[in-house]
Amino acid sequence: MRQLASIQILRGLAALAVVFGHAQHDAAVTALKTGGAFQRSHLLPWGAGVDLFFVISGFIMVYASQDLYGRRHGARDFLTRRLIRIAPLYWMFATLYLLMQIAAMMTGGKPLLALPDVIASYLFFPTDAFGDGVPRPFYTLGWTLNYEMFFYLVFAALLALPRAAAALGVVSLLGVGVVAGAIVTPQTVALAFWTQPIVLEFGLGALVALALLEGLRLPRRTALALVAAGAALLTADFMNSHAQSLDWTTPNGLARLMAWGLPAAMIVAGCVLGRFAPGKLPLVARAKSLGAQVGDASYALYLTHPFVIVLVRKAAVATGALSAAGPWTVIAVTLGASVAIAVVVHHSLEKPMIRWLRARLERTSPPRAALLALRASA
Repeated sequence: MRQLASIQILRGLAALAVVFGHAQHDAAVTALKTGGAFQRSHLLPWGAGVDLFFVISGFIMVYASQDLYGRRHGARDFLTRRLIRIAPLYWMFATLYLLMQIAAMMTGGKPLLALPDVIASYLFFPTDAFGDGVPRPFYTLGWTLNYEMFFYLVFAALLALPRAAAALGVVSLLGVGVVAGAIVTPQTVALAFWTQPIVLEFGLGALVALALLEGLRLPRRTALALVAAGAALLTADFMNSHAQSLDWTTPNGLARLMAWGLPAAMIVAGCVLGRFAPGKLPLVARAKSLGAQVGDASYALYLTHPFVIVLVRKAAVATGALSAAGPWTVIAVTLGASVAIAVVVHHSLEKPMIRWLRARLERTSPPRAALLALRASA
């Protein structure tokens, strides 16, 4: 449970990093439109929260599938679990966003995307929906889920193998795909998307999980040094995201894998492989509990925060709070409101819906260890 608590806390931090980055971006765009001033914080590359998510996802898929390796219907059961966990909540908020876009179009807003691109978005199939060379669904943050679903399919294809062979096979297949993509340069959007080096971040997480399951443990100082080194590399931000324009879209190539993905894997490895004594101080225990709660709701946080950012900003502009309190106060309120709404959505909608669907669609009951691990699934 200690390792899973660490993973939950990391998930919460990753989600908060993404929300903080997006809130700052919105504040900067608002400042440009209103003639105000705002300087973003570049203490960390906040977009690297996605890379941390990908590493964690690779870790959890290998760790939480211990009851599926070598089983006849393991791939079917795995994909059923993942679809239940990922698809319904995404479809709900993507549909809400689409309805808002339709309403905006009817009042003179931008035209809707082509129907094939909308359908592809619901099916997690990458297309260049906006025609700008950056494959994204109509609810744009779903690009990460397109990568998630691709990884799930690759992993499911190897679940008939023993654990070590499956994990190493996933890493090998992803690596072969990336090398092939670099050599051939696929002309189709989907193949070019799936062969980007960023997919190897799932493989890094899978290797960390395999190391844990095979019994590897690191001395406390070594683990802390690994986490510190990963954090330092992230702070260094060799992608130079701080120097990019406001509308910059981060490439998913080798530079991102090395600058953000590898440090994220170092942090995950240090947290889950280290021999740490259980925290006994009440304050530490409480902080861990709060972090784990945010981690539990991290998927809801990821999906809902764009709506919260817009609502808080509109309210701040309409009431004059933006000019009176300043953009950083609005960002702080946005973070708090995003977490609060995510927790409500997680407990009142996400968890009941998952329980209902599992009771009707899952054919097997995974062991308690796997159930506990699935709590931390990405």
